[in-house]
Amino acid sequence: MNSTERIFLQFSILDMDVAAAVAKASPPMGISVGKPVNVFKASTTGGGGPFVVVAIQFMGSIASGLLVRWLYDCFAKSGKKQATINNKKCVFNKRNIRCIIEIELKNQRDRKEQHQRDKKRPSQKRR
Repeated sequence: MNSTERIFLQFSILDMDVAAAVAKASPPMGISVGKPVNVFKASTTGGGGPFVVVAIQFMGSIASGLLVRWLYDCFAKSGKKQATINNKKCVFNKRNIRCIIEIELKNQRDRKEQHQRDKKRPSQKRR
């Protein structure tokens, strides 16, 4: 049984055309893309504001190189050379795109592990 992985690419509202290029593209077999979703993130530290989020789900057996090449082609079709993705300025090259994917996958695993640890902790009742 193949497991699936999911990443979320959060684009600056100024780069919504790049998000649209990803969402409109036909992904290779084993990759699916959600529709872009507009979100507004509140923050007291300056990281908030409007964003466009695109979810990408893929089979764990998909070679990361295939995902990187497909995203690179999507970004190139947008006509831009860079965008703000997941709060980081990203110049579109395959190395940077691979880095975004690896960081997002690591963050997903870390959140999952934290969630599992939190579930194992006994609840503390307040008096």
